Amino acid sequence: MIPAILERLVYSARFDAPQPHEEPHTVPRPGREPVMRIVSLNVGRPQLFMRNGRTISSAINRRPVAGPVTLTPSGLTDDRVSNSNVHGGPDKAACCYPIEHYATWRDRLGAELPPPSFGENFTTEGLLETAVRVGDVYRIGGAVVQVSQPRQPCNTLALKHNEPRLPRWINELGYTGFYLRVLTPGAVQTGDVWTLEQPGAADLTIATLTRLPHDPAADRSMLARLAELPELSRSWRGHMRRKLTGGEEDDAE
Repeated sequence: MIPAILERLVYSARFDAPQPHEEPHTVPRPGREPVMRIVSLNVGRPQLFMRNGRTISSAINRRPVAGPVTLTPSGLTDDRVSNSNVHGGPDKAACCYPIEHYATWRDRLGAELPPPSFGENFTTEGLLETAVRVGDVYRIGGAVVQVSQPRQPCNTLALKHNEPRLPRWINELGYTGFYLRVLTPGAVQTGDVWTLEQPGAADLTIATLTRLPHDPAADRSMLARLAELPELSRSWRGHMRRKLTGGEEDDAE
């Protein structure tokens, strides 16, 4: 039982209920050069929900909005996070997830998954982890952003989709998504095209970095390089230093 005042606050809709969207989200056809763009712009605020007898606060149930919304170094102005220790902040101002992965998850989870089913701020097209690099600088609408780190799936995703294996699957497939820091604030909206203004190092793709925390034989020269890389988020630089020195391991957030 939970106190009546808390019970009144618990989010009344099902935690895993489909989220409405105004238009179909398409995956680029094979052979067509994808346009890098925002397919769905998503915002939300922390809500309480029940799962497995627990009351949890999360902003993972974001909803699509057309915009424009101002993107600042702290994130989208209409968006909030629940746990600021692991979400949000200058290195995680916005979370991005590729629309191209949705078909795989619909098949594996056996459910219709409209964006943003992975709690992302930007559902993107044409920005896969195998091509996006830490340090890439993009102009999106009126904002300029820089890719700061891979996203590491948290247990809230497993709870949302009622599948405890989901975080492991995400890491195994490399379908993690990534985070942005904001270099120049500005308005963004659904449909905005991403223009690459400055590329990061060619060998530092999100896919490459995603594998490092789980690789016991990771190249030490790469770890040393990443530990001092200013474009990489502060938390990931610290994780690379600990991995390099054999210090206590943690999960890179």
